[in-house]
Amino acid sequence: MSAFRLFGKSAAIEAADRILFAVSQAARDPGLYGEGRAPDTLTGRFELVTAFATIALLRLRSAPDADRVSQVFTDRLFRHFDAGLRESGVGDLSVAKRMKALAGAFYGRLGAYDAALGEAASLSAALSRNVWNTDAAPFAPVLAARLLAAHTHFAEAAPQALEDPSAWSVRG
Repeated sequence: MSAFRLFGKSAAIEAADRILFAVSQAARDPGLYGEGRAPDTLTGRFELVTAFATIALLRLRSAPDADRVSQVFTDRLFRHFDAGLRESGVGDLSVAKRMKALAGAFYGRLGAYDAALGEAASLSAALSRNVWNTDAAPFAPVLAARLLAAHTHFAEAAPQALEDPSAWSVRG
């Protein structure tokens, strides 16, 4: 029996919060932003959180007893996006419309990255399109290698490994 199944809703919330923290830390790595890298903007940060969250969600979805944690993680992630919009000054009347657009973008990227995770060039191309809006961004292969390394690492580890921020520092 999975450790996620052993505990009730509060344990799922705590696990999801730890995973969201670890994903956020990985996506905030200063080495991912700057000249020639991801843009350090609200959009750039959304793109990288989405890319790393994809790795977490795919791992959670593959764990038979992690349904509750997966759902809570997704709910918390979207609350995180909502808070980011509000902190950036988006008005209350516009938040719902922007969140709907973000949800569409998130799930589109989740599908694209899931389909591309089997091959570095495909993932690099998907990242180039989404993060940099181009066919081949110079930093995309570096980011793709990091995401593939994390995906491989977590596929071989227990789902609880997603909760450890240091586990996200694997490099390709």
